[in-house]
Amino acid sequence: MQTGNIRSNPHIITAMIYPADPDAPPPPRVPSSRTIARMQEKAEAEARNAAAAQVLTRQVQPGLRPPPGQLFATDAAGLVLCGPAGGIGTTERMVRTLTPLVAGGRHLPAVLMASGGWQDEGALREALTGIGPKLAVLGLRICGRKTGLRIGKLKAA
Repeated sequence: MQTGNIRSNPHIITAMIYPADPDAPPPPRVPSSRTIARMQEKAEAEARNAAAAQVLTRQVQPGLRPPPGQLFATDAAGLVLCGPAGGIGTTERMVRTLTPLVAGGRHLPAVLMASGGWQDEGALREALTGIGPKLAVLGLRICGRKTGLRIGKLKAA
């Protein structure tokens, strides 16, 4: 058997494997199929929310504003909530519920429950959460504290 130089033999291939650079960032991790599905669901939800916000924005009537010196007003006859950005229509029950907040200051949930005819505080809070996007389009929000609820300006993001 012949012995020869490994480097000069054309049938032998040598590969040099160098150690990884310790200062290099780790390679990017490929997301799992569940992660990809969650990201797609999140993107679809954001698109739905953006479309819903555009629909609400188109419903705002800029000419319907509260009287000077007031942040918020309700029109029971027209079923309209008025804020700094204009007015938007809503249900009679929500107009009755939010009417005590026109006076300003904080009001206990019991006052709003009585004015709107809500059975319990949970239903009232759920309804106020549901009307939150309409109030946001008007530039308003409901501030809830232990001392009561009030209407405030929407904080700019």
